[in-house]
Amino acid sequence: MQQPRSHILAFVLRLVLSAVVLWLSVRWVAGDTPRNTLARAVIVSLVLSLAYYVTMVRFLWFLVIPWLLYVLIWLAVIMGSYDLTFLRSLLLALALTFLSWLATAIFGIRTLRG
Repeated sequence: MQQPRSHILAFVLRLVLSAVVLWLSVRWVAGDTPRNTLARAVIVSLVLSLAYYVTMVRFLWFLVIPWLLYVLIWLAVIMGSYDLTFLRSLLLALALTFLSWLATAIFGIRTLRG
């Protein structure tokens, strides 16, 4: 019975870390915007994680079409959730990549999208 609890704990820990990294990235790129809340970051992290699996990028990483579909979904979710322009969304992708790498280097825990 210990095994399922540890998996749930690991999922929650990765979800919280992903949400905090997303929240910090949006704050870094867009400044202090009222749409940037931790609750919204949790929901967006869950949606993007689900999209990562639904588009089969996780399993068909060598194909181009799943990646393009995931990029379109990612941009639509980010632009719609945080009311960002296309260029700010691309800048957010760079900030998110850097902060995710930093969180992985410091805590040794990968975020949900990677």
